[in-house]
Amino acid sequence: MSQRLLVIAGLHRTEALPHWQHAATIRVLKKNCETIYIDEGHIFDVGKARQQMVEVFLTIPKATHLLFVDDDIAAPKADCLLGMFQFMDAHPASIVSGLYYNKNPPHAPLLMSLTERDGKILFGFPYKDRIIEKNLVLKVGAVPAGFLLIPREVFEKIPPPWFVYGDPELNAKQIVQGENVGEDIYFSIKARKYGYDLWVDTRASLLHYVPMFVGDPELMKLMFRGVDTVAPQIRAVSNEYKNRIDKIGK
Repeated sequence: MSQRLLVIAGLHRTEALPHWQHAATIRVLKKNCETIYIDEGHIFDVGKARQQMVEVFLTIPKATHLLFVDDDIAAPKADCLLGMFQFMDAHPASIVSGLYYNKNPPHAPLLMSLTERDGKILFGFPYKDRIIEKNLVLKVGAVPAGFLLIPREVFEKIPPPWFVYGDPELNAKQIVQGENVGEDIYFSIKARKYGYDLWVDTRASLLHYVPMFVGDPELMKLMFRGVDTVAPQIRAVSNEYKNRIDKIGK
């Protein structure tokens, strides 16, 4: 086992999924290190929720890494986190996300570009019409935060706040005015200013519930095609948690 101590922070993003689905996703992940799980407790503002999770994480002296796992994310491949750690170990000053897809149609992969020019910011989805090679770790301009691995030193080097949703200053800097700038974009911009590289590991391919799962069609088959032959581990754990909850409910 590694000497690292991983803190997994679960955030509530949907009420549409069975509550045991998230627990099953967390449990089946291969971690290869000691792990602590913390829960954000249904804070409506996602920026404040992530901020609170970082603050809790920093109160654990031996904690070395924080992994955000939102409850609308599913990881059919149990080893996806191991590759992210391997890449991070080989590339200091890196922050690594798994690969999943945007909640809004046409559900572009969240491999985001982000440029700053003349005091304005512009971000986009350059891979929305491109085939993604599945065994690469790609450098990006911004990372989503739904399955995001961050070393402790990031929060020790960068002053708070780390996550702010709808920051008025960033909203005003958008070249294309629209929705509030997400807390993940806020974090990405700040991390880059302090010298960190942002990456998406395409080997860590995930599903995103929006309110239906979107992502790699092969992962869809892995997750849903057959209880007995496909993804037996995650299905077995899901059923175990469901049965426990059902018994308690009775």
